[in-house]
Amino acid sequence: MELLVARWTSKELVLGIETTQEAIIFLEAIQKQIKIVDIYADYQAGKVTIKLEGTKDNLKDALDITQNIYLFVKDMLYPDKDEYFTFNIGFLSKISGKTFPVKTLLRILTLQDHDPSQVNGAIKTRMDYETLLALIGQLNQIFSEMPYEVATSSLRDVLVTIVLIKNITITDAIKLAKKKKIIAEDDLNRLKLSFEPEQAIEKCLKPTK
Repeated sequence: MELLVARWTSKELVLGIETTQEAIIFLEAIQKQIKIVDIYADYQAGKVTIKLEGTKDNLKDALDITQNIYLFVKDMLYPDKDEYFTFNIGFLSKISGKTFPVKTLLRILTLQDHDPSQVNGAIKTRMDYETLLALIGQLNQIFSEMPYEVATSSLRDVLVTIVLIKNITITDAIKLAKKKKIIAEDDLNRLKLSFEPEQAIEKCLKPTK
């Protein structure tokens, strides 16, 4: 019986790196996301040298992933000519270690005047990487503190938006929502929206006369 052994080969890449932050994010990402080949990396000011070793097929896949990660990191750390940063949604979730509702995030970025848009699985915005990462952390924290009586995801999204835009607590956001009559309470004391989310948010953010 003939034993077939996959051919082991290697490939070396030299990639331009502008900052230590970029190098750290890039190297951590490829170490976490590429498991099909062995990776050896050397960082020097201005460049990083990556050596990948594995089977031919795995090497091709690993090269594609490496190059995609390299571009994702560049796009999110450095703005384009119009001062927009581009964040691949899947990659952002992986490096932040957090999931987040994209629609809610876009709404908050819009209300904060960061001019976001969603294009081809990415968010374009004028908010920089560090600030966006902090915002996603805040989103997750507020969701984790949501009271059990908030019964629907749409109401949770609305309350999170109110908390972040008005810089108030979740308890105060619920009080405001009740005052503005955008929520109703059922027989089991569960809270649900009485309006469409956008209308509810508009009512709560509108200054009280």
